[in-house]
Amino acid sequence: LPSRAPERSFLAMAMNPDLRKEREAASFDTELLTHVLDGGADRTRRRREIETLVLNDPDFKHEDVNFLSRSERYALAIKKSALMVMKLRELGIADPDEIYWFKRTCMGTFSAPIDLHYSMFTPTLENQCTVAQKEKWLPLARGFQIIGTYAQTEMGHG
Repeated sequence: LPSRAPERSFLAMAMNPDLRKEREAASFDTELLTHVLDGGADRTRRRREIETLVLNDPDFKHEDVNFLSRSERYALAIKKSALMVMKLRELGIADPDEIYWFKRTCMGTFSAPIDLHYSMFTPTLENQCTVAQKEKWLPLARGFQIIGTYAQTEMGHG
């Protein structure tokens, strides 16, 4: 069996023990697979660095949202989204993949009020703007100087 490097992520330290056992018993190098999925060892290192920044930040402690009311979940999502944008600016994180890693670690599976900005608004700018429009608007969107949304109607329906 090839040697496997130990998981270095704080997320891995909180891993379900059964999942950890299965990964340790794998017949392949799970660290190498991680590098392939991340796009290289340097990107794995950077992803883990960003995860660690978030996980060590007391502002992003994870509450159990299952016991919160809808209004409390909404208020928490707004708070975390605003905090996340502020921290991304402070840390100078502007690369879309790095923003995704930061957001995923910060918000977990919790829906964020800013999700449409990432999933629809920015890709629409990337794919439908002229070069001049991209040069103007993409840096503003990626730097959170503007936060957008997305709306669409069907032909003949609105």
